[in-house]
Amino acid sequence: MKTRYLNKLPLQIHYKPLWYSKKWNAGRGADGWKVLRTRGKRSSGLRLQTLNYSYRLRNIFFIGSFIFNNHVHRLVSVIFLSSGAVSHLITTSQHKLFSLNQFHSSFSKLEYYLKDRNVLPLLKCIGTIMYLPKNKAISCVELLPYRGVQYIRSTGVFGIVLKMDLRIHTALIKLPSGVRKVFSTHSLGSLGSVALPINRDFKNNRAGFRKNKGYKSLVRGVAMNPVDHPHGGRAKAIKYQRTPWGKTTKFK
Repeated sequence: MKTRYLNKLPLQIHYKPLWYSKKWNAGRGADGWKVLRTRGKRSSGLRLQTLNYSYRLRNIFFIGSFIFNNHVHRLVSVIFLSSGAVSHLITTSQHKLFSLNQFHSSFSKLEYYLKDRNVLPLLKCIGTIMYLPKNKAISCVELLPYRGVQYIRSTGVFGIVLKMDLRIHTALIKLPSGVRKVFSTHSLGSLGSVALPINRDFKNNRAGFRKNKGYKSLVRGVAMNPVDHPHGGRAKAIKYQRTPWGKTTKFK
């Protein structure tokens, strides 16, 4: 007879791995065959951090360290939870080393009760949009609950909460592009702008900018000979894009 656990212990919960090795599948479809040729990475064995874009655990955690990824120029925060789990989050300007934090959920009746009476403690660095202040920098927001962070994820950018209506659970947020978009107040959000705003000063205005980051160059098919590519040897008289092996790249 199998044992069923109603409340899982910390050791019974399976968390996502912190590291992963990038699989070399450039130009291959779901069936494994070559479909198109892309500008892949030179360093195929590059190990990147698996960022948690849907963090909703209520455990108390602290930021143990920061990791800087030189290839994508991103700063990642390594958090350690009271349950023993470890996760990676996008670093914002409000992240401080060894600072205790807790996720503020709008689905908690106690926090919702205390918020109306101004008894809630100081806002933490991550929570739902309901607890984010107006007219201040925010980042890493999602459109609808449980979809994961979708907006304001690039380095140095931030958005602003313009209006918020708790009766219909919606918030009007100004994105870094200037577009105003309506989000759910039960969605994720982080306080402060994304770290490393100095990245906006680095311009892609020299040869080899992407090459130094590990990206390979790609020769156009129309610049080749007919023996090397279906597009070669013609005056760009092609019906639609094809791979060097003659397969169509339409809807790929």
